[in-house]
Amino acid sequence: MNKKKFVNIIRKKGFIDEQLPGEIDLVEEINRLRVEKNAIIMAHYYQKGEIQDIADFVGDSLALAQEAEKTDADIIVFAGVHFMAETAKILSPDKKVLLPDMNAGCSLAD
Repeated sequence: MNKKKFVNIIRKKGFIDEQLPGEIDLVEEINRLRVEKNAIIMAHYYQKGEIQDIADFVGDSLALAQEAEKTDADIIVFAGVHFMAETAKILSPDKKVLLPDMNAGCSLAD
């Protein structure tokens, strides 16, 4: 996928929706990458059960950002809304923070 198409998809959808080969065990692959990249997964209470099940921490936005700050992880994957990921970055400026859905918003924050 070329860069322009990639950027346009991210702007429109907020994420890239790619089909995975059927033989991939998604949970196993996430866990492999979590170890390889020294990453943690933070999930807000309102995330689907499947996301909460694989998360290292489940909680509200501030508590998750504070927990992320305490870890020695290099990467924080934040399954929540953009302001939660921003808070995690403020508290952990040396860590990379990833937000799976760039368009994840909150009506209360808006």
